[in-house]
Amino acid sequence: MKKSDRGSALFFLLLSLFISQQSVGIGLGTLRKPGPGLLSFCIGSGMALLSLWLLIHSFLRREKQTDALEPLTGANKTRLFIVSLSLFVYAFAVNWLGFVLATFIFTLFLLWLMESKKWWLLITQAACIAIGNYLFFEQWLGLSLPKGFLTW
Repeated sequence: MKKSDRGSALFFLLLSLFISQQSVGIGLGTLRKPGPGLLSFCIGSGMALLSLWLLIHSFLRREKQTDALEPLTGANKTRLFIVSLSLFVYAFAVNWLGFVLATFIFTLFLLWLMESKKWWLLITQAACIAIGNYLFFEQWLGLSLPKGFLTW
């Protein structure tokens, strides 16, 4: 791994330790009655574990790795523009179509754009994602999502 991985891992490890230390000072509370610092403590702890893993991994891997990010070519720039535009359209369509239908169409479009699979598989994946998001946000968390012109 590169030396920059070691540097960034060390930086984020120190930052996460600082966040966790400050969170303890604010007060963690308990799981039944969480304090104001519990969420930031959990995030700081998770960030510390990831940073520690990257730091250890950077010392254990000796071989040189190629950069996983490919440069933005014309086709990649076009895809990036299309995805950004579709996200913008989704933000407006979710109120008109409703959360479930807009999420299904948006996810289906993204899966079609990024993957080359059979249509029935894309439709199944998009439906599972849309329904899963609905169940998670509406049913489990109790959030009010846009219904759209279809009142389910």
